[in-house]
Amino acid sequence: MSLYTAGRPKNPPSPRKLLKGILPLEDMFTKEEIELYDSLIDHYLNDFKDDDLSASDIDDIASLAINKIMEIRILKDSRDSSAKQAATSTAIEKLRKHTESLKASLSTRRKDRVNPNEYKGFSIIDLAIAFDEGKRLKMENKSNEIRDSVKAARESIKDYGNRNDLDGETGVE
Repeated sequence: MSLYTAGRPKNPPSPRKLLKGILPLEDMFTKEEIELYDSLIDHYLNDFKDDDLSASDIDDIASLAINKIMEIRILKDSRDSSAKQAATSTAIEKLRKHTESLKASLSTRRKDRVNPNEYKGFSIIDLAIAFDEGKRLKMENKSNEIRDSVKAARESIKDYGNRNDLDGETGVE
């Protein structure tokens, strides 16, 4: 199935679909690595809204997942040989530095997209007032429940006592 057809798409594919369908994953990775790639992509994309992602973000997310798979592949390959471990440590270090720069880039672009005016004028006092209002409503509801139960108790004891007992009548009024 091709992601693209002739002409401009009316609804462009989602970043998730792009990241999982545009790269020739079968040519690059084993079946287990493809599963890892897909789960890494899902995990990374959970931090973003689809609308917020730019082309650079999508590229960085793909690079993050590929770097992680390459790092795991290098570590697996050098697992049994101390000579290979020494040789691969520089490659792993380069991958990790690249990964950190990608994460910093994604983080910076995310901060740039935050609208600073969205929460302007919102302060701790607003939170305290909202909390106090919620607490006041809760206390008011409890007070009303107690008032209703006291009223019901008073109604139930109005007819209590011996003034209406048949045994209590002396016949003299």
